[in-house]
Amino acid sequence: MNKILRWHVAAWALGISCGSAFGQLPPDFAPLVYEVEDWTTPKDAWQADKPTATHWNLWSTDSDAARKWSGGVVLQSPVVLQDRAAPEDGAPPLHTRITGIPRGRYEVEIKQGRTLAVSRDGQTWEKRDGSDRSLGVFDIQDGTFELWVDDRYVHVANPGSSYYDCLFFRPVPAWVAKPRVTGDAPTRVTEVLDRGLVALPAGPGRVYLGWRLLASDPPSTAFDVLRGEPGGQPKPINPTPIRATTDFVDQTAQAGVEYEYTVRPVGNDGQPNASRPVRVKVGEDASSCVVLKLDPGVTVQKAGIGDLDGDGRYDYVLKQPQDNIDPALPWWTPSPDTYKLDAYTQDGRRLWRTDLGWAIERGIWYSPLAVFDLDGDGRAEVAVKTGEGDPRGPDGRVEQGPEWISILDGLTGRELARDDWPSRQIPGEKYNYNLSSRNQMCVAYLDGKTPCLIVERGTYTTIRLVAYEFTRAQGLRKLWTWDSREETGRGRYNSQGAHIMHAADVDGDGRDEVILGSAVVDDNGNGLWSTGFGHPDFCFVGDIDPAHPGLEIFYGIEPPRQNHGLCLVDAKTGGVLWGLQIPTNHVGTDGMCADIDDRHPGSECHAADLDRDRHFAKSWLFSAQGEMLSDERQRTMSAPVYWDADPQRELLRGSAIGDFGGGEHPPKLVGRLVAIADVLGDWREELITSSPGELRIYTTTIPAADRRVCLMQDPIYRLDVVVAAMGYYAAPMLSYDLASPPTGPSRPTSAGR
Repeated sequence: MNKILRWHVAAWALGISCGSAFGQLPPDFAPLVYEVEDWTTPKDAWQADKPTATHWNLWSTDSDAARKWSGGVVLQSPVVLQDRAAPEDGAPPLHTRITGIPRGRYEVEIKQGRTLAVSRDGQTWEKRDGSDRSLGVFDIQDGTFELWVDDRYVHVANPGSSYYDCLFFRPVPAWVAKPRVTGDAPTRVTEVLDRGLVALPAGPGRVYLGWRLLASDPPSTAFDVLRGEPGGQPKPINPTPIRATTDFVDQTAQAGVEYEYTVRPVGNDGQPNASRPVRVKVGEDASSCVVLKLDPGVTVQKAGIGDLDGDGRYDYVLKQPQDNIDPALPWWTPSPDTYKLDAYTQDGRRLWRTDLGWAIERGIWYSPLAVFDLDGDGRAEVAVKTGEGDPRGPDGRVEQGPEWISILDGLTGRELARDDWPSRQIPGEKYNYNLSSRNQMCVAYLDGKTPCLIVERGTYTTIRLVAYEFTRAQGLRKLWTWDSREETGRGRYNSQGAHIMHAADVDGDGRDEVILGSAVVDDNGNGLWSTGFGHPDFCFVGDIDPAHPGLEIFYGIEPPRQNHGLCLVDAKTGGVLWGLQIPTNHVGTDGMCADIDDRHPGSECHAADLDRDRHFAKSWLFSAQGEMLSDERQRTMSAPVYWDADPQRELLRGSAIGDFGGGEHPPKLVGRLVAIADVLGDWREELITSSPGELRIYTTTIPAADRRVCLMQDPIYRLDVVVAAMGYYAAPMLSYDLASPPTGPSRPTSAGR
């Protein structure tokens, strides 16, 4: 078989639409693919399907070779257990010389396994472990590209044979600046919240009350608490106006009596900005939980939080049941039934139910859900991925049929608008069920004023985004599209997705960017930056280090890396501020970023590494400034919550809430954690759990030491709560450091009551 024909066969086998090798570039971002055995010498450096200690093996009999290797064959080196003492040891160096490449600018990638030595001149060698496939960007004018490859280096984490498979030449498209988004909102759309008053029995003769401080409240605002018996006239029960906190403990209540409480700003006898009245019956036992009754036996997987009916209180869109199927082959199973969405008001009244049907398989990657007021009418909409009919194949997988992004009315569940979801099929790429089944969404203020919906397909390879604005009049208006292959030659954007998208203004221009994971897309749909580190199992965006200007992002990188498998980067540029300087295999379990230790400024950063069998290998706890605080294994760290009276977060471990340094706080939780968010009471957070037939909202009754604006009015925090309804769960972050001096949006006050 001649070289040109062999090249076409290899391209076809990968599902790549390629043009002629004599000058036509491939369409749809498809790379040119060259099988290295066709372009490499000396030919006597390898033998066919015969492994030896002195030659390469042209291996075609590997199990499932057609899936693993381009064209079903690969050059396999002898086993490398340590670095070669001399280049001549092991198999001979290889020289790849490709000719007839169409003139143009390309990003060249190498597909390899384990560690290879590569050289552009045959003299100067570079050790490559395969974590970054890119060899760089090259202007090819004479149709020629040369590369030397050798097996002289060991793969430290996993010694064995190295593999040299093929070379990809990705045409670098001309970069085109996209226009900035101009949305429909004249000013920034924000939620109009009520006081969020919560009243809970706190033991014999005691009732705990907590309420919101709003961003619109003047700094001098003080509050009165009014109590009344049903049918009676409510009267203030606080001896002096409450200024230091937004909570109060009524210690004069009588057991067995049902009281009605109201909170209002001092001097507002007409009660503007007063709370709704809340009733509570005083008992002997304390309680820290508000329970929403669901249908018997119902368990919740994810909860979207938003004001569905426009009354200033947070309501809930619950995806049920709680089970989850992963698209990856080892874990995938057919869906036993369909997902349902149930919408409940804060007081437990069900508004509607919709069945997502058989077109949406039962797993978090098939069923993204976002709840937010997209059109600024004061009521949240529900964005959800939908399909049609029963398109399951014989094995139960859904690989065909229409797919949509649907906008539902939050009050009724009625569909208001729909548009096509990015296609399963990527032009120029071979279809892969697992990779194409990764779907997410986020909300971003792309123009600084209008909440826009971003839909995403892809995590591990090509990533595609579509940005929309929703209005009742126009439905879904497409703002821009983005494909990670657009950024070829501008850094690595393919394969940089995380298991959760974030939105934040990382560059300080007043407009939100979209944080895919290890790469960021600017507000106009152009790539902003990429670390190129690969897929992070987690990433946290916020003011992690208050001493560093702007925002930071903390990463745990899943692919093996020689360094920076755990790192903190500048959110504006992607530049590494500090990172782990030892090899890692799979950083991804128990990721946490929260201020849990008041001895160190900013948020502590925790992650753990897994070995090749996905067992725990090592963990690290760093300060925000990169000081290693511990490399001992910690108890679970992944659910931090503001619970007691200090500005540090506590940790939910099992059913217990406790400080990082020890000591527990009541209560013991019942159910599986669904969300952490500031949905009731003062600035401290609620823990929302699912127990069969119940949604349980736990709120602190520990008296506060100061007061702060409701966390849900912080832009990063609120949008993090949106994305917590899909993907891997992560506690929401803030755009400021809560423990820093009282400046900025937190406005803590500690004056006496």
